[in-house]
Amino acid sequence: MKIYVRIGFAIFLSLLLFAKSQGQGDKVNHTTQLWAEVDLSGQISKKLKWQFDMQYSRQSAYGSRNFVQYEEQLTLRPWLHYYPNKHIRISAFMGLWYNFAIVPLGAREYPEYRTAIQFNYYSFAKRSIFVNRFRPELREIQDRAGTIETVVRLRYMFKFQHLLLYNSYDKNSLYFVAFDEVFGNCGSKVTGYRFFDQNRIFVGLGFNFTSDIAIESGYTNQFQQHAHDGNLDMNHNWQLSLLIDGLNVKKKR
Repeated sequence: MKIYVRIGFAIFLSLLLFAKSQGQGDKVNHTTQLWAEVDLSGQISKKLKWQFDMQYSRQSAYGSRNFVQYEEQLTLRPWLHYYPNKHIRISAFMGLWYNFAIVPLGAREYPEYRTAIQFNYYSFAKRSIFVNRFRPELREIQDRAGTIETVVRLRYMFKFQHLLLYNSYDKNSLYFVAFDEVFGNCGSKVTGYRFFDQNRIFVGLGFNFTSDIAIESGYTNQFQQHAHDGNLDMNHNWQLSLLIDGLNVKKKR
């Protein structure tokens, strides 16, 4: 019962923030987007893992359903994960987010470099996994004048995952996954000074081809306040991820 209360509260918070923006007479710009990701990982030791993910996204013009119309963003990010026990994962990464110019939407071309440490706490119940994730990020963003500005952002996510077929994540297992993530912007000239400026809700399915290879796909609803006006972008995203684990682990014959 607790899981439904948490998910319901997250959705209520998201709708409340959205309603607040609309109530102020702000303009809401709708887009459709495609988010694609390839996630590679492997074992270093019993408690250490490496990971490298590549993300690429495209999007439509405002009010259009052509979700591959414009290039939006390319991300390259290496990770290091530490598992002190089965409930805790501590991670760190350094990565590049390259943002493409979309002239009709007023989006500029610029790089962003991020460094972060991330804390995950896992709880287990039968075929379900509950994840509380907290991530402080240090963002280095190039502004319109070409100057790199340092920005601090805080992110919290609650995630629920449940096996629909089989009792473990082995070959042919199917699972449901959903999360809500809220973003806290600590304020800067380039990102503006609204604290709660973004929220993401994801609902989808995952399928394991083997115990090491899975695919996840679903719908992400992302809304984000503009940095320097009262307008809001409401992005409707189809998300597709390929997850490959155990790349450097020797298989037993």
